[in-house]
Amino acid sequence: MHAAPSALTHAASSQAVTSALPLTFGLEEELFVLYQGRSSLGSLWPMGQLLWQEPGRNWAATATNFRRGKAAWREPMSSVEVSTGIEGSAATLFMATMARRAELSRLFTTGQLVALGALPSSDRYHTCGLHVHIGVPANQTRRVYGNLAYFLPVLTRASSSSPYFARQLHPDGLGRVSASFALGRLGDDRYERFQDIIITRRLGTIELRVLDPVPDPERLWAILKAIEGVARLPHTLPFEAEMYNALRAEALTGYSSNLQVRAQELQDTTGFDPHWAEHTEAQRVVAHTQQHGWASTLAHLDGLYRTGLWQDLATPHPRPPHWQGPAGFARYYLPKLPAIARKAYIENKK
Repeated sequence: MHAAPSALTHAASSQAVTSALPLTFGLEEELFVLYQGRSSLGSLWPMGQLLWQEPGRNWAATATNFRRGKAAWREPMSSVEVSTGIEGSAATLFMATMARRAELSRLFTTGQLVALGALPSSDRYHTCGLHVHIGVPANQTRRVYGNLAYFLPVLTRASSSSPYFARQLHPDGLGRVSASFALGRLGDDRYERFQDIIITRRLGTIELRVLDPVPDPERLWAILKAIEGVARLPHTLPFEAEMYNALRAEALTGYSSNLQVRAQELQDTTGFDPHWAEHTEAQRVVAHTQQHGWASTLAHLDGLYRTGLWQDLATPHPRPPHWQGPAGFARYYLPKLPAIARKAYIENKK
């Protein structure tokens, strides 16, 4: 993996935000593996190779997702997922994420690796997200949760990468945020799973669920650094769920004046550059697609994920042999089934 030298250098040399609060960070990254523009069960075969190369690590740090409803008959596979370990800072989390991307790039010698929130053919069950976990001392969890939620609409827009969803154009790239079954407005119960930000039942971490995948390493570093900065704030911000939900609704319609004010406040607080919220990955995807076509966009997104540069690597992506689907299911999914069921039970129990 050659790219993002500047982001890697900045992360490695970054000074940690001064705070006595002990925090931990983890990241789950979902992405589409596309063969001739579509996902395939054949991607389970390389995921099985990843699992058994290091089962002690990858048993819990990988996942695969399937489509639901009528679309599953045509295209049963959805996204794949890899996770980092537990890290102590945004800098080490960023570098761990880049290492995971390099691992996938080596294993998937065919297939385009596309880290977008949604595809033109997506429905509410066929999306990808970037989930960031923040471990906080129990007596600080509610305060840090509120501080992160206060700035989350800005970070959501900065991550937005799903301009195409359900055959419609969402110019600001929040197609997934507007419709995914796994997201939603904030309610009274902070443990309720399918909200934009939650406290997890299984891990006890604060989980940012609403972010889109961020293929550009420079953008990802800016977002992770801002998350750490907010999490380490020593004071309490004026968070209310109703305020968050109102700003969330504004974000779905564009870069409102209220969002711009909040982005400026985030810059004053953490140094986050509002450029990332004003100019989104989704805008680049739309502009390139309109000029060069969707196939070219997918090729460049694959290059961005694999190397950190917006380029077409000409990665081969023929449809996998038919045997790889059932063989990959047996190799990867079946051994993990009991653990998958247990995880789902814990995360969804009341």
